[in-house]
Amino acid sequence: MKINIKARMIDTKLRVALYAMTEFAMSKLVPSKRLRNNVSINIHLKHHCEGGEAKLEDYANPYRPRDFKVIIDHHRAEIDDYGRERDATEWAHELLKTLAHELVHVKQYLTGELMMRAKGLCWRKDVLTSDSTTYEEYFELPYEIEAYGREKGLLAMFLIRWKEIEEVLEINY
Repeated sequence: MKINIKARMIDTKLRVALYAMTEFAMSKLVPSKRLRNNVSINIHLKHHCEGGEAKLEDYANPYRPRDFKVIIDHHRAEIDDYGRERDATEWAHELLKTLAHELVHVKQYLTGELMMRAKGLCWRKDVLTSDSTTYEEYFELPYEIEAYGREKGLLAMFLIRWKEIEEVLEINY
């Protein structure tokens, strides 16, 4: 798998965590190593109208997607749902959780569950009209149910693994 992170002013530890989370989540979501080895994911930390988005790269084949762009708005992660400013660790965890959420969508594209077609976004061959989706309807979309359902579990499993990695790194230094 080719992973490219485009972000300014983030520390090395967070950059490594983003790479590690991508590898970890994709290994859990896409069991086929052969498929994962042919995937390219470009992760962008920048402003976005939503908290994040996973989409096909402009040059990707929509019928057999292997090239993806994941956008995470790291500025939106600074404030929680209650208007409280997150500390550095909470902020990093929120970024990793959002990344996990978007990687679930990457898995959905890879497996053909979620498809981008000329007529719109399709879930398991049913065309979805996301233009008129209300806030309530958004959370009932099948691809969002799966993504929200998996994001916290992936984050928790990753953080356990990450703690083990950090302990090994501290022992070696």
